[in-house]
Amino acid sequence: MATRLVVEWTRTSLRLALARGSGARWRLRSIAAQPLEPSGDVAERLRAFMKSLKAAPDEVVSVVSREQVITRVVKFPTVQPEELAQMTELYARGQLPYPREQVVTDSYVLSQADGVSIVAMVACLREAVDRQVAVLREAGCPTSLVTVSSWGALGWYRLLGKSAASNEPTLVINIDDSRSDFVLIAGGRILSSRSVGQGTRDWQVSSEVVELLKLEVDRSRAAVRKELPGTDVRSVLLTGLGVAEPWKDALAQSLGLPVVLQDALAPWKGATISPAAPISPVVVGGIACSDARQLLNISPLELRGQVRHRRQVRELSLVSLLIASVLAAGTGLLAVRSIRQRQFAAQLEQLLAEVEPTVRRLQEHLRIAGMVESVLDERRDLAGLIAGVFQATPAEILLEAIVFERTRRELAMRGSAPSTQAVLDYQAGLSRVEGAARVELKYTQIRSTPAGERTDFEMIIKR
Repeated sequence: MATRLVVEWTRTSLRLALARGSGARWRLRSIAAQPLEPSGDVAERLRAFMKSLKAAPDEVVSVVSREQVITRVVKFPTVQPEELAQMTELYARGQLPYPREQVVTDSYVLSQADGVSIVAMVACLREAVDRQVAVLREAGCPTSLVTVSSWGALGWYRLLGKSAASNEPTLVINIDDSRSDFVLIAGGRILSSRSVGQGTRDWQVSSEVVELLKLEVDRSRAAVRKELPGTDVRSVLLTGLGVAEPWKDALAQSLGLPVVLQDALAPWKGATISPAAPISPVVVGGIACSDARQLLNISPLELRGQVRHRRQVRELSLVSLLIASVLAAGTGLLAVRSIRQRQFAAQLEQLLAEVEPTVRRLQEHLRIAGMVESVLDERRDLAGLIAGVFQATPAEILLEAIVFERTRRELAMRGSAPSTQAVLDYQAGLSRVEGAARVELKYTQIRSTPAGERTDFEMIIKR
């Protein structure tokens, strides 16, 4: 079984959750929290925690606060995963308020119907993510995945199952010491999420809590109606640090909605919770027990590549170990039986003969996997080149056909432009597209049209 460490720090504390399991089945072992001073060294505290562990964790998940990301709900006219990926990337390049190279993004589908997908996009400044990854690297914790705190509330909600007894969409309110999360969930997905930088440390008078919560719930409902018309909160699930029973009745009366008060530790009765710093365990605990494939992943591309490489190395090492174990077992058995009785030599040779095809099959599988990986890389490079061509094509250039010649590794393009100079400018622009080794102009021809003269052309892009 693998070990997963979830790391989150706020302006007041460092939170750590340790879980064991694999795939979609994880069991929370412990949650630790340590107060942080404004000038506290997170890396130093992490190093001290790592020394207390018997073995280094197999996965390290870093949590970014919901306040540090922006979300957009977008409709796309397709339900195909490949087309959705391309459309979301084009949207990220053209519609986000930051240059594409300065942000990391991820997206997930909210609904699909009649050939239309409603997609939620999440973006975070790369600087914020790189800063957290650098701190973990300094502490000796290579990051496997970077996700957002809202997904901790989703993981916690999933662990409750039907015990919450709420009508969906359900607004989960997680109150922490210095932050409060408002996450709208339905059908096992996050429809909308907000976070405010206030918690129990900031609320001095308990009578003000209900009014503050009502105000933030109203803001969340307004945001949901704007992003997803026809969707509204049907119930509220209140949990977190220091929540009190009177809050439930007062909030239910104020909102006119059913409110359920839920103990934050309900899914983890057997886990060890550190009392050093009072926190809500919802975020780190929920992420620790979630399937990594269902978590939002805003890791930079370089980090994803490193994680994929480490996983492949582990898999190859495991295969090599299995092969070595099989060969060692066969050889050892041969030696033992040869010493005991020579008549068993034929049986041992038969055993080795049975082992050899297994090794060959494993080697063949590895070879096929390498070939598949190379083909996928080729397809990804081609898709990137075509996407770059489309982005470099100005509005006045009309492309009529794009043909990829696989044998010659070249892209043939036919179209028309307002003038020959426009064709030459377009050729110069295409030469700067990533993946284009050389751009050749095959021919140009001026023709008359009702709208004026157009210059037909054909270009060849060498890869």
